[in-house]
Amino acid sequence: MENLRELIHIGKLGVYESDIKAAEDKLDAVFPEQYKELFKLVNNAEIGEWILYPIKDQRNLTKTWDDIVRQNTEVREEYMSKDLIAIGEDGSGDKLCLKVNDGIMRNEIYLWYHEDGELEEYAPSLKEFIISISEEDNEYDFEDE
Repeated sequence: MENLRELIHIGKLGVYESDIKAAEDKLDAVFPEQYKELFKLVNNAEIGEWILYPIKDQRNLTKTWDDIVRQNTEVREEYMSKDLIAIGEDGSGDKLCLKVNDGIMRNEIYLWYHEDGELEEYAPSLKEFIISISEEDNEYDFEDE
C-alpha cells in the first residue's frame, strides 16, 4: 500500500493499530489487511470522487468524530443489508462497502446504490480500487488537454 500513497489526494495522518482494533471491536468484524495497511498510512483518504470514512483517531478526536463506526451504526441506511459495512461515499448517497462473512470483512469492494439498494462488485480489492480510480482520473486529465 505504501507504493500507492501518491495516488491518494487527501488524507489525515494514519492511525495506530489500537485505533483500528477499536473500530473492529465496535463493528464486530475484522478489516481486510489492505484496508488496515492503508489506514496506518493515511486516514480519511480521498480517492477520486470517493472519500473513505475515517477511523476514530485518539490523537485527533474532533477531526474524526464522523467515523466509520458512526456511519455504520447511528446514520446507517435502514434498508442496507446487514452483511455490508460502508467504508466511504461519493457525496451522492452511494456507498463503497465491504461484505462481512463470519466476522471478517472480505477484500472485494462493492458499490451500493442508495436510490434502489442495488449492489455491484466494484473492485476485487482496495488496492485494485485505488489503481482503477487513479487510471480513470488520468484518462480525464488527458481528455482535458
